[in-house]
Amino acid sequence: MSLLWVTDIWGQHASLKGKIEDLNERVGSCTLLDPYAGQPFAFNDQQQAYDYFLCRCSKAGYVDKLEAWLEAHDQPVTLLGFSAGANAIATLLSRRRFPQVEKVILVYGSELPKLKVPLTVETHLLLCRGDEGSDALAQAQWPASLKLTDAPHGFINPRAPAYDAQQAHSAWEWISQRL
Repeated sequence: MSLLWVTDIWGQHASLKGKIEDLNERVGSCTLLDPYAGQPFAFNDQQQAYDYFLCRCSKAGYVDKLEAWLEAHDQPVTLLGFSAGANAIATLLSRRRFPQVEKVILVYGSELPKLKVPLTVETHLLLCRGDEGSDALAQAQWPASLKLTDAPHGFINPRAPAYDAQQAHSAWEWISQRL
């Protein structure tokens, strides 16, 4: 199996290395797609990361990067997206079908509650109760597996201020069961 990990606004950083190795062992191939063409950054805080994301890539630009990647890769793939990455996946797949995408795992994408219809691919959602619209999406009767957590947005990323190692471990177990 092939996995495309579409990162959040923090992009690539050293703390992802161990998780990428774990995923490579588990699924065979894990590729990263990030907003900054693979260039790692060490942002001082979340606001700096978000401002840089909007300036350097943008929400629409991230969707375009994902679309270009999918157009260039026709082998079966699972998409794993976090925050801005989850939003990019959902935005793209809500307007266009890619037959090679077998399933998606979307983690705390703030735009997900704004989607009007379910995605047409196997979908797994991990949402934070504190994110606007998450409770409504949980009640929308989508054909998706759904986990709601009380952990705050960003709790899985060691770079994010909301990082929680215990909650992150639990989330990674949930994600691994869906790969």
